[in-house]
Amino acid sequence: MTASVRPVPALLGPPVVTGAAAGACVAALAALGAAGHGGFATDPAGALALAVAAVAASRLARSGHRAAGRLATGLAASLLAYLGLAVLAVATVAAGHRWAGPAVAAWNSAWIPPLALMQLTASAAVRTGTVTPKAHRYVGLVLGAATLVNALLTTASEPFDGLPTIAGESWRTALAPVGAAVTLLGVAALLLLPVTLWRAALGSHHTVRARLGVAAAATTAAPLTVVFCLLLAVARAPGDVEPALGSVAFLVALSGAAVFAAACAVTAARGATEARRVGTVVRAAGLAAAALLVVGAGTLVAAPGSSLGPTSVALVVSALTVVVGGGAWAGTGRLAALLTAAPTAPPVTPHSGAEGTETGSAAGTADVAGPADPAGGAASPEVSGTGVSAGAGAASVGGLTAREREVLAALTEGASNAGIAAQLVVSERTVDAHLRAIFVKLGLTPGGDTNRRVRAARIWLEHARQPR
Repeated sequence: MTASVRPVPALLGPPVVTGAAAGACVAALAALGAAGHGGFATDPAGALALAVAAVAASRLARSGHRAAGRLATGLAASLLAYLGLAVLAVATVAAGHRWAGPAVAAWNSAWIPPLALMQLTASAAVRTGTVTPKAHRYVGLVLGAATLVNALLTTASEPFDGLPTIAGESWRTALAPVGAAVTLLGVAALLLLPVTLWRAALGSHHTVRARLGVAAAATTAAPLTVVFCLLLAVARAPGDVEPALGSVAFLVALSGAAVFAAACAVTAARGATEARRVGTVVRAAGLAAAALLVVGAGTLVAAPGSSLGPTSVALVVSALTVVVGGGAWAGTGRLAALLTAAPTAPPVTPHSGAEGTETGSAAGTADVAGPADPAGGAASPEVSGTGVSAGAGAASVGGLTAREREVLAALTEGASNAGIAAQLVVSERTVDAHLRAIFVKLGLTPGGDTNRRVRAARIWLEHARQPR
């Protein structure tokens, strides 16, 4: 009689390991806080928020997209490192250790890497191939430099009593101009990917537009977190808000932004472009921005030096909430509808712009972006009225290079030149060159009842239908 051998399940996956490490850090911070050390760094709300975000990011790393999964794992590790450095900083300060200063400096800069990683994770989720985009390198290098400069130039003021809060008077900065310059570069780096992806999304069509829009909304979370940090400084003076409370709020906001970005990356990587899901993502980003605007304006209105009384302040803040909140709700609803709009087939004039350029992209791809196929491709486009002949598929795609096939496939899904560039990690000039080569190889000349982009997409769809 032989005993059956059952496979042993993996008990120590990344989420379990991350959860165990995060739990140990939270427990250590709780013990240090109970002993009267650490101030806001040992606050259970902030510590738990970071721990939950680290575990969530490690779970969301299993998106099926290799590059995005690696970056999501890095995001989880950076949040876990932030927690661990908090433990190290509080413990060394409590013990009066000589390494207390460097430990606090490292902890004080550990919030920057998660901002970069949440953007890179979301951006990678809509890209194909193994090439690292130049924009990713720029974001990584600039924010890495910002982390290093912040750690080297910013130190806690003396006498050092516990860990300081976000209050500006708790810190001193050496070589302030250098720090300011690096800060400005960091802010510019955080705006690069949102601007690039929103531009690519709004110029594309149907499923490609929705996926790029979800990724763009995710990358917006990082600059919104920085804005929230700046608003906390405003709330400190002139708002006179308790600095420790603001610091805990920042930790919670950073954690929430990380989870939001990782979840959006999974949505984009898996091609989940349902109207309800896209609407939820876009509305979450838009309403968060609206809330920050209301909080910032309300803080200034309610400042101790303001001439408005309590009743007037309440009325002003209520009016701002209604106007800004309502505008954000309506605007994000329209944006979500635009991102998920079904393809239409308007007449296309043959000379509506250079067919290999962004103008031609906007004019032509609306006709070829069909609804998503259950297998992950694109269904037949609506071509009534486009004037594409039944024999358009006779041209062979066999002479196209592998990259040209990728470009043509992305065009057929509804991507604009910017959208194709964002997905394939090439420049728009390169995309334009590939399209012109594709038109030549397919024998597509300008003129006719529709432009070459539509005819090329039809040829690709006919090719995809042929039995293999």
